[in-house]
Amino acid sequence: MSNLPAQLSTLQQEISALTEKLAPANADEIGQCIEGLMSGGMRISETITAANPVEEYRLSLRNVPVYGLRRAYTKLKRGEYENINLAFIPLPAELAAMANAECRIIREDRVRKHETLRAIEASVSRTLPSAHGLMDLRVKQRERANELAAQGFYLVAEGVDHLEFTNLARSRELPTRSVHLWAIDEVWSPIAVRVNRNRIHTRLNVQHEPVSPERADELAKMLALPDAREVSDEQMAYRRRIEAEIEAVETPAEEKAA
Repeated sequence: MSNLPAQLSTLQQEISALTEKLAPANADEIGQCIEGLMSGGMRISETITAANPVEEYRLSLRNVPVYGLRRAYTKLKRGEYENINLAFIPLPAELAAMANAECRIIREDRVRKHETLRAIEASVSRTLPSAHGLMDLRVKQRERANELAAQGFYLVAEGVDHLEFTNLARSRELPTRSVHLWAIDEVWSPIAVRVNRNRIHTRLNVQHEPVSPERADELAKMLALPDAREVSDEQMAYRRRIEAEIEAVETPAEEKAA
């Protein structure tokens, strides 16, 4: 029993590492892959009639795990694939299938580790007493995490409290339908994304130049104008930023008056 916490922690770290490998390749990585194959002498098939063939690869490979893409790239460079014309880069759909196939073992390994984690946690829930229901809640949210994993969700961030999750959601670092399991401090997303938490922390710590009272009055008049029938997310974000700037000016003024 004394080794259970360490075992659970190790499994969670291993699952996170596997999830990171399954994160989708970005446009730059896809472009570098195609350009690298071309620099090695492989040509893009003439059957691709798009004006920008590399962009066709970016569209087809945008949800392909970066690990699989790198494996396929290396094996193509080394000529390790059979029944492939090495004079041409595989078509976008073919290359996507090859990259996904390279991730099969990782996906199976992650499923096995999830099942092991679920079995251990089920054992813990039967043997450990709850303290004011807190242990039960952690167990329930761990079960919820397992359910999300089975539904195809990805663990994209750990150690995230309620405040940081709110900031991440507002910054659009997280896709729609992301789930925060606050009792175990995890964030699960329907898409495997790389969450740049450092950028959020940097943004929160940036000290902006104070807004003058005159500028605050001008902004307040802008806010008083009626909204259009349809307001975009960007416009709403701009409105919130203006309101925050005005509040930053009004608060010191109120403190001085007190």
